Amino acid sequence: MSSQEHNILVNVPQVVELYGVSEAAVRRWVFEGILKPVRREGKGRGGEMFFAKGEVSALVYGLCPVCGNGFKREKLSQRFCSTYCRQRSSRLQAGGGRNA
Repeated sequence: MSSQEHNILVNVPQVVELYGVSEAAVRRWVFEGILKPVRREGKGRGGEMFFAKGEVSALVYGLCPVCGNGFKREKLSQRFCSTYCRQRSSRLQAGGGRNA
């Protein structure tokens, strides 16, 4: 992620359009403290929130620790790009680090 991308601000409708997530998901991330707005315009709940584009990208996209491929997360807890990589990681850990 470049520092220039990190400095670009996007609002909730732009996050929805760019990353294909729901507005409810973005608001839930804010409520849960997972995503923090960089700036707010207006007062109260009706104020528009702006986020660093790089932070949103890091939240939505992941890097698979097994194969190194990038992927779009279906859930925030998703660590692997596929079932194959998840199973391969389990086999490697169960085998004490041997190649499977």
